[in-house]
Amino acid sequence: MSNEYDGIIIGAGHNGMICCGYLAKAGQKILVVERHLEMGGGLDAHEGQTPGFWHNVHSANHRGLCDTVWYKQLQLAEHGQEYIRLPVSVAMLLRDNRAILWYADEPEKTAESIGQFSTKDAKSFLAAKKKYADMAKEIFAVEQYSPPVPFKKKKALLERSSVGRQYLKWQPYSIMEVFSEIFEHDVVRTMFTFLSIVRGYEVDSKDLGFIAAAALGSGVETQIAKGTSHSLAHTLHKMIIRAGADVIDGVGVEKIMVEEGRAVGVRLEDGREFCAKNFIASSINPNMTFLDMIGPKQLDPQFTKKVENFKYSNTTPLFTLHLSLNEQLKWKAAEHHPDVEKAWYIVAGPESLSDVVQLYEDCEAGRIPRAINLVGGLPSQHDPTQAPPGKCSAFFWQVAPGSLSEEEGGKERWDQIRDEYTKRCADHLAYYAENLTPENIVESFGFTPLDIERHLPEMVGGDIQVGELSHSQILDKRPFPECSRYSTPIPGLYLCGASTHPSGNITGAPGYNAANAICQDLGLKPWWNPVDSEAHWKSLGEKEEIS
Repeated sequence: MSNEYDGIIIGAGHNGMICCGYLAKAGQKILVVERHLEMGGGLDAHEGQTPGFWHNVHSANHRGLCDTVWYKQLQLAEHGQEYIRLPVSVAMLLRDNRAILWYADEPEKTAESIGQFSTKDAKSFLAAKKKYADMAKEIFAVEQYSPPVPFKKKKALLERSSVGRQYLKWQPYSIMEVFSEIFEHDVVRTMFTFLSIVRGYEVDSKDLGFIAAAALGSGVETQIAKGTSHSLAHTLHKMIIRAGADVIDGVGVEKIMVEEGRAVGVRLEDGREFCAKNFIASSINPNMTFLDMIGPKQLDPQFTKKVENFKYSNTTPLFTLHLSLNEQLKWKAAEHHPDVEKAWYIVAGPESLSDVVQLYEDCEAGRIPRAINLVGGLPSQHDPTQAPPGKCSAFFWQVAPGSLSEEEGGKERWDQIRDEYTKRCADHLAYYAENLTPENIVESFGFTPLDIERHLPEMVGGDIQVGELSHSQILDKRPFPECSRYSTPIPGLYLCGASTHPSGNITGAPGYNAANAICQDLGLKPWWNPVDSEAHWKSLGEKEEIS
């Protein structure tokens, strides 16, 4: 193995490997360094103590993934990756055994389900789906897979088109406010708002309202990776090796070496050093990248202060109930709503916006939530490879703060209450299922926000978005204005992970966008055709002006 490369990527999460794939195929000799022995970061799955039961301990739902530009351009299907599309994306179960369902590709059925609660809301859903579909495609989706544009410049471009004006209309509001404006019934408002929490957004933060309108316009497009989420990590690993990249696993980066103000290489924890002629791209959080691996002495004091103040969320960490079952769970609500049995996400707990408000109050105060509000699913129901024949694997997430207050006992308290909280979540879920009985449970265990942080330290406090998604840390302000287009104040150093635009989740967008930025800075002609968001939005306005 050579000690000199064109580029070095720190971290082999999916974003790091996507960034690597594009640049390796562009002719760059790339080294990827991963502290774990397994690739993929949040694309992780473990076999339970009982053989044959597989548990996705981080990522589970890959929304619209095999329709993304990078999935197609990196030819992951040709590398053997398989995805399963699910027709019923969400079923929110109520305590009176009613249910509200969100279908992937059948908006009329979704409207019919909403209509149980409000005829007006059913019509509003269909109207919003139609009205905001183009905005979601032409503005929101383009923005996700492009470097963020400063708001003043973006506003001037978007004001020229009808879809751009739709985006701008809702942008100043919070996600909760938008859903409350569009829908009248508390249950309907609650389902859409709660699912936005699960996607990692701070639903009470101003300036995120466009996300709600785009969600209604684009739909859900639920997909899961066949053979657990980790299969995608294996496929990405295979792809970068075939593209010519080298990988070092099982050892982390101790230091990013800087000479004459430029990032020029890395020193590993075992003492080995590797040079990077053109760039280093870090897919881990800004604190670890700048404060630990670069060091404050190499940074401007004002920039150092920004890094120190980067905020991690207390409303995205998750406590996960994992279950190995003798048979698939049977939902009581399915007696009146048979399609509940086909749903991927099962929501069990929230029924009003007051439940959401209480959950936020608890998390922001750093205390154990007073109420259980679960969302999860039965992966083996849709992919039988994830459990022994006839058996069932299940997971259910509870939003819960990783950084517990001192009054709550600090974050280490999660170790003390893991088993108790696991049982509490299981008891809550049993209310909604006919057969979640001791006889049906082969094995159960809880995975706490502290466990998330231990496994993936860049997720501080268990924050799966690797940085709060609020008005002050989104778009051209993520993670900081100086780094929002993936380059950093240190020449030669780039960011390519979930702390950058657009955020976490398995979207691949940070890795894809960072590869575009690096390619452009190096003067390389990309082998792919990245979309220029500014030119695209300008053309939308010009077309309308001509017509």
